[in-house]
Amino acid sequence: MKLGKSILVFFFILFLSLSGFSQNRPPQQVRRVIVTSRYEIKDGKRTAKSMAVRQDIMDSLYRVHTILYRDYNTQQVIAHVWHTFEGAGRLPVKTQEFKDGNLFRTTDFSYSPDSLVLSKTVYYITPGDTLLYATLKYRYEGKNPVRIDAYNASGKRIYRVNSTFNNKGLELLREVKKLRKGFLPVDTIISLKNTPAYDSLGRLVYIETERKFADGTKTVQRYKYSYNKQNLKDTIETLDANSKVIYRKTMEYNKGKLKFISTFDKDGVLIDFEALRYELYPSRNRQNRIIEY
Repeated sequence: MKLGKSILVFFFILFLSLSGFSQNRPPQQVRRVIVTSRYEIKDGKRTAKSMAVRQDIMDSLYRVHTILYRDYNTQQVIAHVWHTFEGAGRLPVKTQEFKDGNLFRTTDFSYSPDSLVLSKTVYYITPGDTLLYATLKYRYEGKNPVRIDAYNASGKRIYRVNSTFNNKGLELLREVKKLRKGFLPVDTIISLKNTPAYDSLGRLVYIETERKFADGTKTVQRYKYSYNKQNLKDTIETLDANSKVIYRKTMEYNKGKLKFISTFDKDGVLIDFEALRYELYPSRNRQNRIIEY
């Protein structure tokens, strides 16, 4: 996998995003980086040309505090995400989402003592204005969020989400009720139905997902999964209504970590190839880099 001069651009952008120049963010620790690169495909084969399309940046506690998404051709950062943590906490207390360098959404989180999300408060950001869109409050059965009540800035409920789960923690049904005019669920989904199938080892091998959105559109997606000898998912097939393969994605691993992702069309022709590189920076000045896998 080659990054060429893009590695210099990456660290320049990393410096700007982590040094507090933008949105007054405090400097962040950089100890590990996962670089996802996409390879050029010609005539169904990958060439030697590759460019970074994503970087997941972690601290010494393996917490991802920054995600950068890059345009393949220009190598410009087109979107990025910041996660903020408290102390040695493993879960983010705030997530900030940016597009083209502009902050457009912030989410604040609170948790129960056993690390379940109790609430999410979602703000939408426009130049010169911050709008509290909704505060989501969660109710659980076991560890499954079976009810979510959403409230606006005035404390009035704007919708309720009811969900049911199977004994494996997979959401089977979701329905949005009492939707207040002028408001939508954050993901715009107003109903969902998952129909799964499992093998004798209890692994998910098939799922059909039906979604209905607030604008009236509906989607049905079907996926088939298989696993390698290490019990890691190594194939995902996207199927049509007649169970014919539309796309097939294969995953290869190195020492248990995802390394290569290949995507083929219905005729088995390679149309996309991504490779992941795991980098370790043992010192704060990041002068030394170790390729872990």
